[in-house]
Amino acid sequence: MSDRAVLLTGGNGFIAVHIIVELLQHGYNVTTTVRSEGKTTYLRKKFSDAVEAGRLKFAIVEDITVPGAFNEVLKNGTFDSEERQNELLIPAIHGTTEILKAVKAHAPKVKRVVVTSSNAAIVDRSKGNQPGYYSEKDWHPVTAEDAESEPKLGYFASKTLAEKAAWNFVDTEKPNFDLVTICPPMVYGPMIQEVTSMDNINASSKKFYAIFSGKEKELTNVGTWLWVDVRDVAAAHVAALEKPQAGGHRFYISAGNFNIAQVVDYIWEHYPERAAAKEIPKSNANVGYPAEGCYTSDNSASKRVLGINYRSLESTLKDQLEQFVNLEKEIASRKSEAN
Repeated sequence: MSDRAVLLTGGNGFIAVHIIVELLQHGYNVTTTVRSEGKTTYLRKKFSDAVEAGRLKFAIVEDITVPGAFNEVLKNGTFDSEERQNELLIPAIHGTTEILKAVKAHAPKVKRVVVTSSNAAIVDRSKGNQPGYYSEKDWHPVTAEDAESEPKLGYFASKTLAEKAAWNFVDTEKPNFDLVTICPPMVYGPMIQEVTSMDNINASSKKFYAIFSGKEKELTNVGTWLWVDVRDVAAAHVAALEKPQAGGHRFYISAGNFNIAQVVDYIWEHYPERAAAKEIPKSNANVGYPAEGCYTSDNSASKRVLGINYRSLESTLKDQLEQFVNLEKEIASRKSEAN
């Protein structure tokens, strides 16, 4: 078993819980941060064997943007041990600069930091659906000033500027670690984070469930034509830790194109009775690809360097929709028992 220690921030999130699975399967010892002790309850139960074995530990960081928020975690953790080769994962972008400062100051044995960025830091929204390829070489040209004058650009600015800040920190501060950034588009797939109701699932799953539950009667596409399975995103994070040649690079983790028409067609093919009963709309030209074509992604670097073998949309839909059905039954059962 590996003796490597990893700090994973925001461990109860949709992507992060999948990353915990990957890390434990690869033999890592994991410390993950959450915002409160109550947020550890589900994770302690789900990963009880790892917790009992001391391979999964928790640290409370209420606000990751506060200066010095991670200092105590890094000081009191195992990230300065001489015999360990350490890595750091940062799925949460906000507070990235603060944690990079803390790693440099308090964890000199950390060798690599992996930051989860976003498709929003790559695709130039001003170009619309313009056909062509985007890759990790591309950056959204948005500025802070753009976001101030056009609020809709706020999300893209936050992702782009946060990632650029991370790269700038490494370039100017010359820390003891190198940096890798992971840039996924819309992330779908089965949820293994805590789900107490179908109303509190993650945003991307909500979109598919709104269709699957029959609530969305006017079909609309999402904000990008690109997607990826959450399990492939998690695998990319761990590969980014383990592949020496990944250091100093960003990776576009994208399975390729999709549209909502494909999702609806899959539902009608595999769940025809449900689709009819819930009056799920059938696909139409409005939710297919635009007539003028649309951009796609060049994911060759992620395949070549990280070894990612992407799942198909059909595979992801199969697993996610089956989970929706099971969750509906589980939640209904809980409500029945409560009454």
